[in-house]
Amino acid sequence: MNLRRLLSIGAPGARGKRATTRPIGIDFAASRLNLLQAEVADGRWQLRAAASLAYPMPRAALLAAPRELARFVDGALASAPFSGRRVVSAVPPADLRILPLTVHVAPGQPEARAVARAAAEQLGDAAADSVLDYYQVRGADADGTERQVLVAAAPAARVLAYLAMLEAARLEPVALDIGPAAISRLLATLHGSDIGQSVALLNFGTGKSYLTVIWGRRLMLDREIDFGEELLAQKLAAALDLPADTATLLLREHGIGGGSGSELARAIREILHPLCQALADELAHTQVYVASRTRGSSISRVYLNGSLARYPAIQASMGELIDVPVHLLDPLEAFAPGRPAQPDSDIGTSIALAAGLALRGGLDG
Repeated sequence: MNLRRLLSIGAPGARGKRATTRPIGIDFAASRLNLLQAEVADGRWQLRAAASLAYPMPRAALLAAPRELARFVDGALASAPFSGRRVVSAVPPADLRILPLTVHVAPGQPEARAVARAAAEQLGDAAADSVLDYYQVRGADADGTERQVLVAAAPAARVLAYLAMLEAARLEPVALDIGPAAISRLLATLHGSDIGQSVALLNFGTGKSYLTVIWGRRLMLDREIDFGEELLAQKLAAALDLPADTATLLLREHGIGGGSGSELARAIREILHPLCQALADELAHTQVYVASRTRGSSISRVYLNGSLARYPAIQASMGELIDVPVHLLDPLEAFAPGRPAQPDSDIGTSIALAAGLALRGGLDG
């Protein structure tokens, strides 16, 4: 396994003459195509273009229909001042496994070799057919012989199929990235030079949620959490004897309840409290882990993104659960003022991964 080739797969022709514009970060999310392109001016990130468009048909059907896909992508690129068709995308989460591993590196042994051996032991026979990447988790004892790493593994056949899909859309893939790495890149850019603190992102999904923590500019933790809109809706539907779709609409109208809202909002809060408290406990355990790895540093703020981040009063509701400042994530804040007006006022809630992908390579890359 060539662990430094990994998932940073260069597309044919990607080398050679340096491009004048940066690649577009492109995210084929569950229900929308999200794109963002950045450029650098005066040593700062500037937003060139961003778009978030709903699919005209279910995602799986669209990706399996090259002509319709190419036509849809053409329209997305024409919807904002994007330049070129070079893209950086991320391996779909369904095809990716993230393995937290502790690796012992003997004196004189290459770190990549030690990680390769540990990953092979963990994956078994699947290792031979996987494309791998790894990230060293930042910790205060990073200079010792023990390394905490996150290994990302994806079936090689699925990676090649995803690249083929991008090319069928007449895109030019420069690289494939890892979602957690792109998100950590975005958080680091948002947080600037505050390298002594940790920040976390709760990315709420439909079925699962994801917790990403960075310390300074380095990825520290990425884990899946059994918490999402479907689970909340099922709990509410069972308690109120409602169809799941109706419960979902109630959540989107009233949020997770609480505060000085209506009687219904207070009832929702009481019903969902055990699930929300379990989430708060997860965050408390994460605080302990972060402190143990950083000799006492704590998470300075938690960003919210994804489906629940659109709920009314979610920032205040989450603030009641956890003793950490809570902020709604606006990925566009990573870019200098003067960003162009967006036709979709909610674009920031969808564009986080695409923004992190567009930031790949840094200000000098």
